Amino acid sequence: MLTRKPHIFFLSSSVCGRAPLSDRIVGGENVTAGSWPWQVSIHVIGFGHNCGGTLITKDWVLSAAHCFENIDVSKVVMYFGRLRQFGSNPNETSRTASRIISHPNYNSKTIDNDIALVQLNSSVNFTDYIKPVCLAAAGSVFDAGTESWATGWGKLQPEDTQLANTLQQVMMPIVSNSDCNRAYFRVNRITSNMICAGFLNREEKSICPKPSL
Repeated sequence: MLTRKPHIFFLSSSVCGRAPLSDRIVGGENVTAGSWPWQVSIHVIGFGHNCGGTLITKDWVLSAAHCFENIDVSKVVMYFGRLRQFGSNPNETSRTASRIISHPNYNSKTIDNDIALVQLNSSVNFTDYIKPVCLAAAGSVFDAGTESWATGWGKLQPEDTQLANTLQQVMMPIVSNSDCNRAYFRVNRITSNMICAGFLNREEKSICPKPSL
């Protein structure tokens, strides 16, 4: 399935992308505190959790452009080190947004170039629970079958009306764009600016309710 709100991370060996408290479970399960220290919960005042984001430096968060359509930057609050949407989060800190930069060629109809940067109003301090992710190098290619992790507070079942309270994780293989296009029954809906991940004709591990890969 096409990845939008959830975020897929590709880790490399450097000072970034290290999760010393990680205890990952395969299959769409709750995570433990510190498993994904770059995970961000992006809230809109008066609405609540709106989208996931990824901490890439002490001052910037990477997210999706569709998350900020018709959103006033003054109403955006980001939570770092958060595990639960409701309940205690002792390792958490928050920042407001000072600037949102959506891709200039973002297309809301096709969801092409669906990427945005959010600048924090002040830097965050790195801890075991708050760290930046490693970004892939320019020109990187992720072949079909490459294992990837998706995380977020999405619905646990397609029919659910509420989002998950505890941060979720699932490991899924990358799917080629040609196979993804066939799954969506629309030629070229999946562009070279997108990455697909999922399981062919299986719904037990998913980040989008339908269609399923």
